[in-house]
Amino acid sequence: MKLRKISVYLLSATFLFAAPVAQGFAQTENPAQTQNKDAAAKPADAGKLSPKQLAAMKKLDAVSEEGYAAVRGIALARLAIFQGKPDEAKTILTAVRQNIEKAQGNTASLADKLTQANSPKDEIDAVKSGQVPIDFAVGINDDYTMTPENAKHLENANKHLGSGKTQEAVEELKLANVNVSVTETDAKLPVLAKVVATALSDLDNKNYYEANLTLIKADDAITSRSITEDEPASKTPGTGTTPAPAPAPAAKPAQ
Repeated sequence: MKLRKISVYLLSATFLFAAPVAQGFAQTENPAQTQNKDAAAKPADAGKLSPKQLAAMKKLDAVSEEGYAAVRGIALARLAIFQGKPDEAKTILTAVRQNIEKAQGNTASLADKLTQANSPKDEIDAVKSGQVPIDFAVGINDDYTMTPENAKHLENANKHLGSGKTQEAVEELKLANVNVSVTETDAKLPVLAKVVATALSDLDNKNYYEANLTLIKADDAITSRSITEDEPASKTPGTGTTPAPAPAPAAKPAQ
């Protein structure tokens, strides 16, 4: 069994590459034996998506590109500070602030996409308040034998991806014993806006290290969660990490 996680934007390329390889291996199998084996092993609903998988597939295009650019820019600004380029950091953060403003202006459009995808009301309300999806990580968990049938499912998945039919593509992949999981990363734009404003003020006052500490707080505005598995929401580092406190020294034995 192999587990791979890729960006949602690379999903199509991965399957386009995988299908010809699968077909090449398939030629070494006995078609009659492998097709009978696969047919017996798969339940009738093998290709059906779970409710969470179905909901995740419908949300993949509800991504704030400006929000993603803002988070990436914060990381680059911190790097510029430690490279001794405070003016460059200031330029980057000015662009970040503009991206955040654009992302906040597009929340209504994202909320409409989630509404069309039948997303829960609390998720739609969160987007309207400024907590927006900035990325979807697509995990590929495959545990299959290269057979003519599986190669055909991969070929069909490629066709569906090329036509923009994501749900149908994932159903074909499930039939080939390829399971798809999706992890969503969100950013709270109002929090990021305050962090960037404070960091720019720090840079204006030549408080460069303080600006770095301020930017680290952007991590608190970034969260990730699985939207296809029953897993609790978890925080993921976004632009930096706060070091854990050092353990207390062990007490010395009495002399």
